[in-house]
Amino acid sequence: MQNPTSRLTKIGDWLFEVKMVRALKASHFGDPYASVAMLTVNGEHAYIDTQMSRQDAEFNRKDFMTFYQFCQQLELKQVHYDKISQGIRIPRVVDIAPAGPQRATIHRIR
Repeated sequence: MQNPTSRLTKIGDWLFEVKMVRALKASHFGDPYASVAMLTVNGEHAYIDTQMSRQDAEFNRKDFMTFYQFCQQLELKQVHYDKISQGIRIPRVVDIAPAGPQRATIHRIR
């Protein structure tokens, strides 16, 4: 299922635009899933509106990087989401770098 993703497709006289995506965390389609998330696309921005996981399946950095790569494939500029830390909602905005060959950025830490 690693096809290039496009937000806009024309078939006949119709234009189809991706505006909402339901993402499921599972090994195969149809298997029980550990997490579900809804993404809404508005212009060049994605919003993770809903994210729910089973108690033993926390949404982690690896999961977020998968969403980041999906947003890159859609050629989006930013992803917005809320992080809950100790019961407090913290809004986050992450800039999306264009997909393609990139060099790693190394920062020196003192």
